[in-house]
Amino acid sequence: MKMKKIIAGGMLSAALLHAAAPAMAGHDNPAAAFTAASVRTEMEKVASWQWRNIQHKGWANPQTDWTNGAMYAGMFALSQVTSNPFYVQRLIQVGEDNSWNTGPDRFFADDYCIGQLYAQLYSYYKNPVMVDKFRRLADSIAAAPHTEPLDWVNGIHHREWAWCDALFMGPPALGYLSAATKDPRYLETAIKLWWKTTDFLFDKADSLYFRDARYFEQKEKNGAKVFWSRGNGWVMGGLVRLLSVMPDGHPEKARLQDLYRKMAYRIARLQTADGTWHASLLDPESYPAKETSGTGFYVYALTWGVNNGLIPEQQFMPVITKGWEALTGCIQPNGKLGFVQVIAAAPGKATADDTEVYGVGAFLLAGSELIKYDLRRQAVPDIVITNYSGTGREDEIVEIPYTQFSAKAGRKKSFRINDLLRGQEIPYQLIYEGGKTPVKILLQVSVPAVSALHLTIAEGTPAAIPAKAYGRYVPERKDDYAWENDRIAFRMYGGALEKFPKEMATGIDVWAKRTTDMVIDNWYKTDNYHHDNGQGLDFYSVGMTLGAGDTAPFGKDSIYYPKNYRSWKRLDNGPLRTTFALTYDTWQAGNIPVTVTKTISLDAGSQLNRMQMQYSFKGSSIPVVTGIVRRKEPGAVLLDEKNGVMGYWEPVHGEDGTIGTGCVFPNETPGMKTDAIHLLSPGTAGSQQPYVYYAGAAWSKGGRIADAEAWFKYLESFAQKIRQPLTVTIQ
Repeated sequence: MKMKKIIAGGMLSAALLHAAAPAMAGHDNPAAAFTAASVRTEMEKVASWQWRNIQHKGWANPQTDWTNGAMYAGMFALSQVTSNPFYVQRLIQVGEDNSWNTGPDRFFADDYCIGQLYAQLYSYYKNPVMVDKFRRLADSIAAAPHTEPLDWVNGIHHREWAWCDALFMGPPALGYLSAATKDPRYLETAIKLWWKTTDFLFDKADSLYFRDARYFEQKEKNGAKVFWSRGNGWVMGGLVRLLSVMPDGHPEKARLQDLYRKMAYRIARLQTADGTWHASLLDPESYPAKETSGTGFYVYALTWGVNNGLIPEQQFMPVITKGWEALTGCIQPNGKLGFVQVIAAAPGKATADDTEVYGVGAFLLAGSELIKYDLRRQAVPDIVITNYSGTGREDEIVEIPYTQFSAKAGRKKSFRINDLLRGQEIPYQLIYEGGKTPVKILLQVSVPAVSALHLTIAEGTPAAIPAKAYGRYVPERKDDYAWENDRIAFRMYGGALEKFPKEMATGIDVWAKRTTDMVIDNWYKTDNYHHDNGQGLDFYSVGMTLGAGDTAPFGKDSIYYPKNYRSWKRLDNGPLRTTFALTYDTWQAGNIPVTVTKTISLDAGSQLNRMQMQYSFKGSSIPVVTGIVRRKEPGAVLLDEKNGVMGYWEPVHGEDGTIGTGCVFPNETPGMKTDAIHLLSPGTAGSQQPYVYYAGAAWSKGGRIADAEAWFKYLESFAQKIRQPLTVTIQ
């Protein structure tokens, strides 16, 4: 069977598609049968049961086995829509447990099905170890001649894709590897071998695949050909996953899309009255039980086709909805998915108690496409926030230019921002930067690694947000400017302090907190903040240093300190960000008169401030240095020049505990060092050009970061986050 004879001319005619259209059935409004939120709930219910079952009973097959590889595909799809980081963390653990290797039979597609997972994870985490071993295997697969015939003899399935299941195991693994590594060889190999298998196993009269050559002449009890439901489900699932990673304009894409349409119309007409596809596609009466693994793959593939415009929504959504209702009807109260035909190569029985991990994978893949469909149907979301990094982002602030946001929000005088899948309201703050009209909007979100949030803007009064960031000028305490968030507090010193030489200090001070409440006003009022009354205290010593990450001009081994600030301006003040500017009088940096304005922002949920120094002087640039004061007693030091991270974990301060301080720079920072007073990071500042970095602190008794290892890990993670910010898309 040559494929050019199966699909003559490469395009199915409109008349053929119309003639093959599935019968309409089910709801007048099929999409009303589910919502994105309800689908996600069902997905998490089934996925959680599966992991609990593995925890209690162990793995039924090796973790590299094809059965689990299919489950991982679904679990990864769930990771992209859930707010629970467990699922992707568990998938990472799978890779580590396997040392990122595939199964022992190197050229057996079943044993490298897991390569799909490795390649998808690598796309986010960018850790070469995740794909190095699979890539070497893929190189050898691409280099092999693949000239053997596919007759089921001589163990051909250990070398070639001689059975239809292999079209889910092999092609997506190679395709996702191409997408992740940008190496087209793997995709080209997948496409070439796809057509080799299709030419051999695809029946042009029925638009279905035989399982393998042994079934060419076999018949069902009713005399029909033997076409196995899950076998063709494997094919359709593999086909849409291969199409998903093919670039637009690829010369083979239209041909594969035509094959997809032909199968989609045929499969849709074979759905049974109970909403599933029974184990035998052409003799369902001989296998009367529902079957959920094939059904899951069909719902997945058909919904993908609707979402990508390959098949018409009006004709196919009744089929899809009926299939999804049948699938969810097979979920037991504890989350177990039943009616999964056990491991087989042909149609067989299935009972309510039968389950397998690949059935769960198919179910999760189906749910992931239904979520996309429902969001698209509602013309939402308005905003998508995607985490393309390998780090979970908890309580992170994202900012959107207000002109872009308002173009989507319209003329709503008051609005709420809602998470469509969690049903929760997202807190936000309008940013004015000292003006009268908004210039940005801030959202506080939590997005696990590889996941995305889907948000909508609705008219209405937003829920009140407790203050999570606050700052003010403190004239009653010698012109301090103090600021805080729900994790930590800081202050800097004004000109009035210069009249008290014994108290004089210059750099950034840290106040240790163990409460999310705002404490500045109360602590200044009681004037007892050097004693821990249960919320924290000020025991950090600054003196005539840069304190916890201030910056000053530098030359001839000297730091040129200014006097304390002379004027202040509060630009924004909570509930999610506080921002202020401190301006200093001109001073001499060596022979150069210099002035500076320091604009400092602290966001809710962050241990670090955004520091912006804007110097003014004659000339193009001056050397500067950012410093952290060190103590006489030993402390832990981190000087990571490559990642621009400088960290310090101070010696224990009696019963008060330990302060960690740190700075993160946007780029590589060579020349970090320590001297008798500071940890130092050098830099160069231009005149009237912002010099930006991040500086802050943590307290060992604050309840989040208890030791040097945790603090340095936080700083390194923060550096990764500023280099890979969350991606915000206005739909």
